[in-house]
Amino acid sequence: MRTKKKLKVLYVCPFAHYTGHFSWAAVHETEALARDGINVDLLTFCGVTDQIEVKVASMTVPQQAGCGGLAYHLANFFRKWGITIWLSMFIETVSTLTTAIRLKSRMGYDIIHLRDGEPFLFLPHLLSLGRRDFSWIISVTGSNLITLASHPSLFSVLKTSVRQFLYSIYIRTLTSNLWRPVYRQSLARNKFIFLAQNESVKQALESYADGVLSGRVLYLPLGVDEIGEVIPKEKARAYLDLPPNKPVFLSFGFLHEGKDMLCLFKALKDIPEAFLLHGGDQGFRQHLPNSTELIQRYNLLNRTIIKDYYIPEPEKPYYFFAADAVILSYTRQFLSTTSLLWQACRFEIPVIASDNGQLKELVSKYHIGLLFKAQNASSLRKAIIQFMNLKPAEIKAMQNNCLKFTNDFSVAGWASRCHQIYNKLLSSSL
Repeated sequence: MRTKKKLKVLYVCPFAHYTGHFSWAAVHETEALARDGINVDLLTFCGVTDQIEVKVASMTVPQQAGCGGLAYHLANFFRKWGITIWLSMFIETVSTLTTAIRLKSRMGYDIIHLRDGEPFLFLPHLLSLGRRDFSWIISVTGSNLITLASHPSLFSVLKTSVRQFLYSIYIRTLTSNLWRPVYRQSLARNKFIFLAQNESVKQALESYADGVLSGRVLYLPLGVDEIGEVIPKEKARAYLDLPPNKPVFLSFGFLHEGKDMLCLFKALKDIPEAFLLHGGDQGFRQHLPNSTELIQRYNLLNRTIIKDYYIPEPEKPYYFFAADAVILSYTRQFLSTTSLLWQACRFEIPVIASDNGQLKELVSKYHIGLLFKAQNASSLRKAIIQFMNLKPAEIKAMQNNCLKFTNDFSVAGWASRCHQIYNKLLSSSL
């Protein structure tokens, strides 16, 4: 009996060396795909953050023949300044995708799986114009499209900030309908499926550029894996030098444009018994107040610990197990998937979350925490006080519901669904 050939997938993550979700996805999603029976290799620009152990065969752009070394040095040069970080990311994306296309032809991969398609969604199409019968899976957070939908006019932005004006031009260029002919030509020659992590992003993609991607967008929620060792709260707090008996609230992760730290600090200033722990770097938000400034402004110095840098994966459990709840504070316009919700549920920690799109829907459906009105410090303050007054049995119920959430959104289930989508793409006439 003939053995069925395994699918051969090249999983591509140009930004795995940045903080945020990229590194986690590159490590854990590839491992899950391999466990599901897929022959998967990982291609990154220059490795993964903090040299996390990758369980599949991995390659970097500088290791491959061509201009990888030059691209590496150019990207490093432009990454030094906030205003040129996007040029660095463009170089990283172009060089990683051209390497992926070369490797597909040379090594016979069935599919290129790009994690993530943004911010340069047009690039896989532009680079595929000279190709035929390439198969692409592209995950999309929707951040650019959702940002554009809520962005004010260029004139009003210019009156506020030159930096924001340049950013607005950048977003409009990336999402312009001028790219539509590129999409059409590429889609006529190759197969593409786009993976949206929630329904809002799916709708934005379906309607983008007069519907040029319509019929090629599928909803695939994130997956999360199980935790290893459970760290007792006392031990976790001692490790982080936190008070043992005060209510501790965690803010965690990369501070992107959608996170609203200002609302969080305003809410906490009038709750003297609450302690804040933040772990994660500021990212590219140089034009916004940083956490140190906000601590001083709202007189929170004696009850706040800020770790304003990337938290390595082995240290992450200490932050979650030390907390009573995770605060998910986002702007009203933010409708992308909140991966931090998955991480909170992974550690069985209840959340206090802003009422944004999918976030509101999931917190309400699974009863894993409390909601407050986005960008409303008074509403958040009430939610924090309400949480502090919950009975132990009510908190325990939320923790149990977190376990149900992770069972429903397991990374194994994500990989199985992804496997089905791969087969759909290869067997379809998209």
